[in-house]
Parts: sequence; C-alpha cells; structure tokens
Amino acid sequence: MAKKKLKNFSIDRLINGERIEKYDYIITKQDPLSFVTESFQKVIINLDYANVDGDLKVIQFTSTLPSEGKSTFVSNLSYLLGQRGKKVIVIDLDLRKPKMNRVFGSPNKDGLTDYLSGKVSLEKAINHSEDLGIDFMTSGEKTSAIINVLEAKKLQDLIAQLKEEYDYVLLDTPPVIAVSDALYISKLADGVIFVVAQGKAKKSVVREAVSNLKNHGINIIGLVLTQVDLKSGVYGYGQNYAYYSDDDDDDDIK
Repeated sequence: MAKKKLKNFSIDRLINGERIEKYDYIITKQDPLSFVTESFQKVIINLDYANVDGDLKVIQFTSTLPSEGKSTFVSNLSYLLGQRGKKVIVIDLDLRKPKMNRVFGSPNKDGLTDYLSGKVSLEKAINHSEDLGIDFMTSGEKTSAIINVLEAKKLQDLIAQLKEEYDYVLLDTPPVIAVSDALYISKLADGVIFVVAQGKAKKSVVREAVSNLKNHGINIIGLVLTQVDLKSGVYGYGQNYAYYSDDDDDDDIK
C-alpha cells in the first residue's frame, strides 16, 4: 500500500455557515467561482502532488462521526475531477445509511449489493450522470450481512477491475467510530482521506478514530476540515445515523 501523504488541508467555509441538506446541490458546479470551489480545486492540487506516480486510484472517504460532510465532499470532488478529464466512478459503500442515490437523484436499486448477489449485471449496476459527467454505483438493496458483503471476493475483484478502467474509484464509506465497516473497506483502498467537521466530534474521539486507522496500517493520505465558519465557528448538518450516539460537548474540534 502506498504511503504518500496529502498535505492536511482546510476547506474553509465549505458551506460558509449555510445549512445545506440537498445532497444533489453540487456547489462546485452551481458556483464555480466561489471560495468553496476554489478550496476544492486546492484539494485536487494537493491530491495531484500526493499522487504523482498515479498509484492512488482507489480512495476511501471516512470520518469520525456521521454528518461531517463526507458525501458532500465526495460528490463535489468527483465532479471537479470529471471536469479535469478524469474518468471517475463513485461507489456508495455506506450500506447502512447510503446517500449517493440522493446526490445523483437515482433510486437506490440495482446497485452494488444487487450486483454482488448476482441479481443484475455490472453494466446495469453502473450508472452515468450526464449532469455531473461521472459514473456511480448506488449501494443497492439493503442487507443485514454487511460484513459478509465487505469481505466478499467478488467485491475485491470488482474494485480491482474498476481500478483498471477508471482514473479514480472513490468510495463513500461510514464513519470509523461505532462500526467497523470503514476498516474492512480500507483493505480495498489505496488510501484514505479523513473528513473532520469543525465542532462535530470531540478531539479525543477524532484521535481515537485516526488511531484506529493507523493501528490497522491504513494509509491516511490526507485530512480535510469541513463545515468551517470563520466568523462564528460551529455549524452542522444535523443528520444522524441511527447506529451512532452523537455527543457534542465542549471538547469539540474548533
């Protein structure tokens, strides 16, 4: 596994204090001259520097807790990479609380789990967004056998195949704390970009999440700070994953 590092980078004012819950609102597309879009462009430049040999193709995105802007970050980054002529596919590997179907305005069916179970072909499971110019795969039908899915040889083979066909395979995955899904998925990725929302998680919990990744030998290529309000500080989406306990106290990231 590559050990290149992406310089820690702050997406200042990713949402600039505005509460945006529409996952299909891609700010880098709607407002290409904004400060936010410029911040994303700088992330891509840092990614280019970290990936000069082109060996970081499968990139996983995770966070400490839910609602730290992970899916929003992935969708905006994938759009800009597509605009740069890169062939990109986004896979929703958050099998518990999928979001990518909302980003692309697509029903969450005939997706990843449907392909892995043999219900649909790979060609049917991969969708193309004419609006964003990238391919995507929804999580598909819900399953209780999540770990079995994440450890499936067919999933490993799928990622290996897509790695040959695309410039970037971006994996939207659950947060690290409370469930182990992200750790299983990291075995499939060349590196992880860790998303931290200002004012969301306690510093101690963030450290625990990062330590979990490092203890498993996972290549953390970068950290992105989101939901930063430079004027007054704390801002959050307010969406919760049922399997977590959000407990924001006075030891938040600030």
